[in-house]
Amino acid sequence: MAIDPLRTRNLSAERANENGPAEIISNFTYRFRAGLFYHLSGSDLGGKRLLLQILGLLLPPDSGEVIVDGCAVTDLGVDDLGEIRNRKYGFLFSSPFLLPAFTVLENVAMPLFKIAQVEAYEAKVITEEILDLVGVSRIATTSVGQLDELDETLAALARAVVHHPRVLIAELVGSKMRDREAELLLSTLRVSAQRLGLAVIATLAPHLSWRQADVRLEIGPEGVKEFFEGDPLG
Repeated sequence: MAIDPLRTRNLSAERANENGPAEIISNFTYRFRAGLFYHLSGSDLGGKRLLLQILGLLLPPDSGEVIVDGCAVTDLGVDDLGEIRNRKYGFLFSSPFLLPAFTVLENVAMPLFKIAQVEAYEAKVITEEILDLVGVSRIATTSVGQLDELDETLAALARAVVHHPRVLIAELVGSKMRDREAELLLSTLRVSAQRLGLAVIATLAPHLSWRQADVRLEIGPEGVKEFFEGDPLG
């Protein structure tokens, strides 16, 4: 039986919030499956950001367990957690954080040298496959400074998944984008989850009303509710 990329068991956490009530996650037990897109929804102050950070191993829970690829990681030290994030996770933040002095291909290939430590020829082949998957092969040799918002974010997505992580954490997807561009990005994220066999866990920009996630987890004061939304991909 395949191992789930990410699971939680009795996960609880509370963090103070300057703008309102504390963010609270209570006894959250869940299995995140490979190949699916999970949309964390709910109030901005309701705990979805806190949950995203805990699932991304960026904050520790107060109690409970986070299990990555079958291994409990909650009690690991900072260095070991960093190693797991590097190898098992990809991150897509609301700002792309690409290096402007390099081309798209060079930016995307960097994790293969830093994390996977593959040879140059193999890195080029893998990078070109990922660029094709996310639809940016046409701009492979373009400098990052010449890209528009959508292409820059797609390039950042390619960099986030080029080392074939098990989990992709995406924050405020579609920020600074018009609805049509954001929906294209979201669809690409969902296709990437399916084809690469990773679990995508994302929060969306507030202005979006996209309803094609495989699973929507609504986080609120009464706990986490699960909804199935997206049509099966062909």
